[in-house]
This record gives sequence, C-alpha cells and structure tokens, in this order.
Amino acid sequence: MSISEEDRRRRTELVRVACTHPSLVGVQATARELALSHSERAEVPELDENIVHNAQLSTLGNALLGLLASEYFHLKFPHLPTRVLKAFVSAYVGPSTLANVGAELGVLSQGVQRWDRTGASVVTRTLARGGTASAPLLSKDVAAQSMRALVAVMFQELGMAATRGFVHGQILSRRLDLANLLKFRDPKRVLSSTCKKYGKPAPQSRLLAETGRLSINPVFVVGAFSGTIKLGEGTGSSIRMAEYRAAEDALRRLYLSESPDGSFILPSTTLDASRAGHGPMPHSLQNAAARLMSTRFEAQPLGRSEVLHESRG
Repeated sequence: MSISEEDRRRRTELVRVACTHPSLVGVQATARELALSHSERAEVPELDENIVHNAQLSTLGNALLGLLASEYFHLKFPHLPTRVLKAFVSAYVGPSTLANVGAELGVLSQGVQRWDRTGASVVTRTLARGGTASAPLLSKDVAAQSMRALVAVMFQELGMAATRGFVHGQILSRRLDLANLLKFRDPKRVLSSTCKKYGKPAPQSRLLAETGRLSINPVFVVGAFSGTIKLGEGTGSSIRMAEYRAAEDALRRLYLSESPDGSFILPSTTLDASRAGHGPMPHSLQNAAARLMSTRFEAQPLGRSEVLHESRG
C-alpha cells in the first residue's frame, strides 16, 4: 500500500517519538549545564531539541495490549480463574515478553533507541509481596516501553484491526508454559469443590499401576475419577504424591481447555472500522456494532463461575 510523502514523514516522526524514552530529557538537562563553547554546542543540535518522549503513547499502548490479551484469553480459555487470567495476560504482554519481541524486531538496534545509557536513571518496580523498590533503568525496560508506544502508534495510524493482527501475530501466538501458572495448595479439595459445583459425582483416587513398592524407587500411577469418567492422572514415588498430581492434572485439563480460534468473536472487532481521521470513535460497543458491522454482534457465552480457592496463580 502506497502512502503520501506527508504521511510517511509523519509516521517516521511518530516512530521516532515511540523510541524516545523520558529519561532522555534528564540527559539533555545535564548536558545543557556543561561549560561548552558556542562552537561545541553547535556540534550537538540535540541540546536545543524540544524532546517529545513516548510516555503518553506507552500508556495508551499498555491499555490496548491489556484489552487485546484479556479478551482473547478470556474467550480462548473460558474456565480460567480470574487470578490466573491476569497471570496469563502479564506473561504475554508483560515487560519481559515485550522486551524480547522488541529485540527480535530490532527495537534495540544501534541508533534506534534514545534513552539515558549512563545508568543514572532509575525505575520503580512493584515487589511481589507488596511495596516498591528502585532499580537502574535497563535496556529491556526501554524496549518494553517502546513496544507499548509502537502499538499505540499502530492503533492511531492503522486502526484496531491492524493492531490486533500485529499483537496476535507477534505476541499472543508465542508458546508459553501456561500450566506452570496454575498451581494449588490443595488440589484434591479444589477438585472436590469443582465437581460439586458442576453437579458431578465426588472425585475418587484409584491406583492404576505401580512398580517397585518394596524397592528404594517405587512408582505409583493414580487416576482421579468422577464416577466412570477419568479426569486426570499423576505419578509419584508415593500414593499420596500421585493423588496430588492426579488432582492437579484434572484441574489443569479443565481450566486449560481451549476454544478453537475462529469459534468466538472478539469484542474489539466492533472497533475495526473506526480509525483516526475516519470518523469519531463510538461511545459504546452496541453503537459501534450497529453502525460499523455488517452483522449483529453477539456476546460470547461465559464459562462457569470459578470455585474460590487458594491458587498461587
């Protein structure tokens, strides 16, 4: 698709802004305080530049990434507990993943990023157990923020459909070990509560196989059954360990059951025809669907409400 020279210049400048970290403002202020001669200052035109950084674009991009990831995983895995859904979203559009994607796309290439490389700038991180802590600004932090800003630029220039295609193709298509995000302190109790909620027979553990019971390395295979239906299977060096793993396997099979791509309609598709310069954004999804979609938007069915438990997800 060909674009005008004016659009090309504008988009190039937007990408430049998206790759400019706010820490550069501090670097410029420090450099201005140096005792430089007029000729030396003339050699560094950046000293007089009106720096526009990516803070606002990054905020918008972060909201878009959260929206696109949340709606996709909510419909892809309809039975996920809320806390695990949040963990999924963080795993896919969190700083580490965005930094990796940015590195692959060349965001960290020489001359692309503009930020404080002196190590004087710090970022505030939220600790897992609450509270905050300051840490030096790293290249991965800069790359993640630039990726958020680039997503916002794409939305601003190309619209929601192109943005969603990019996010799904470059970020959400990655394979992560999601099963490790779903952990339970007492999976047998959670499985029992889940079966009761679904109106199924109470789960029972059955020994399926064993070897070396009297040896130093015994192995037991236990299945978790609800009536005649086998829910999960686990192995361990003791029957108790195998029962634990069987219940955990059953819960993972339930919560990680997937809906095929294409079998559900993403709510953000109602915004596909709205883009910058082509009419105002709708005030609600219903208005957007009525005005922009050729067919009526139908909300997708929700999964069963979760069983509250002590998940470490």
